[in-house]
This record gives sequence, structure tokens and C-alpha cells, in this order.
Amino acid sequence: MTGRIILLRHGQTTSNVTHKLDTRVPGAELTENGREQAYQVGLELAEYCGARRGSMGRIQAIVSSVALRAQQTAMIAASAIEEVTDLGHRSAGVDVRWGIHELQAGIYEMMNDHDAHRAYAEVTFGWFHGDRQATIPDGENLDGILARYQPVLEELAETHTDGDAIVVSHGGIIRVAATHATGTDAQYAMDSYLPNCRFITLVPNGRPFGQWELERWADYDLPE
Repeated sequence: MTGRIILLRHGQTTSNVTHKLDTRVPGAELTENGREQAYQVGLELAEYCGARRGSMGRIQAIVSSVALRAQQTAMIAASAIEEVTDLGHRSAGVDVRWGIHELQAGIYEMMNDHDAHRAYAEVTFGWFHGDRQATIPDGENLDGILARYQPVLEELAETHTDGDAIVVSHGGIIRVAATHATGTDAQYAMDSYLPNCRFITLVPNGRPFGQWELERWADYDLPE
């Protein structure tokens, strides 16, 4: 059995509803719809990972960003998995990790106008393409992003070589990290939006970061 890393975006938040660039922790909480999304994806992941009554299947770890929305999503999804396995409360424990929070919006934080979203997208586009100079004022650059996110994924890849680690994180940074972990086409990654509570699956298979296999990208067909 080969280990997999499942990068799950959090559920819908109040800031998602108002289209605000909410990237600083702790950030907004889930809406009622977001809570339902988290529960349903927990059931979906239980099936995807082969969990059943009395067994966690492939699931060996559930890790969450420090952001409130990610922790809420992780806990609700974990509860749904516990219902499926009937292994008891906290049998699917959640480990909160620093470093896997969202791409920082800098001066555009909590803005929701067209110009702010366009500026944020332009810099993010550079990050998908490996532009080390692209930076958001008062934000971060690609080197800083990978310096905090990549080690967490590499640790999970080394620790869970024969099972699944579910990582509850954020749409922008999941797509950027997955692109650089697998060598996925940057334009495909930019165009293939990751909705709330959808996930990307990576298969390290003992290879270095940058050479991992892409098994699933949300509900899109994989690039050729």
C-alpha cells in the first residue's frame, strides 16, 4: 500500500460568502453550509480511504491549519469518520500544524473589490509558474510559502508511507503547493479551481518533493 497525502480545502466561511480576501489567522468561521460541507466530505473521505465499522482504513493522520475554519472543518470531518468507523470519540484525532495556512493577501487583506482580487490573482499566477520575485506588498513570496508548507508535507510523506494523511488547508496554497510538489502544468492548476471541501491527492511514493504523483485534482480530469 502506497501512502497518500490528501489536501482538503476547508468548508464555506462567512468571508467566502462576501468574497473577502481573508488570509490572516485565525480568520472567519464556517457558515452552516460550511459545516454541512465538512460533515459530508468526512463521509466521502471515509469511503475514499476505505474506512468502515471497526477500522480507519487507510487514514493514519488528520492534520489542520491553525486557521479557525480549517480546524472546524477538520473536527467535523473527523466526527463523520468516527460515525462510520464506530471507534469512539476522538478516535480520529486532529493535529494542528503551523505553516499550512493560506497564501497571505498582504495589503489586500479583507478586501472584496475587483481590483484587489485581480492584483492577488496576478501574483498568485506568478507563484504557480515559479516566479520567485512575485510578491504581494506586506505579504510573502514563493520561497517563503514553500519554506513553511513543504516541510509539513515532506514530514507526512516520510511518516505515512503506507496510508493516508488528510491535510485540511486552504484553496490557494493547496493548489500552489500541489503544483510544485508534482510538476503539474501551472495553467491547469490556475484554471482548476478548488471549491470548498474538495480535495487534491498526492502520492509521494518515496520520491523527492517536486516528483510526486498527482492522483486526483478535485473533480476535474487530470492533465495529460
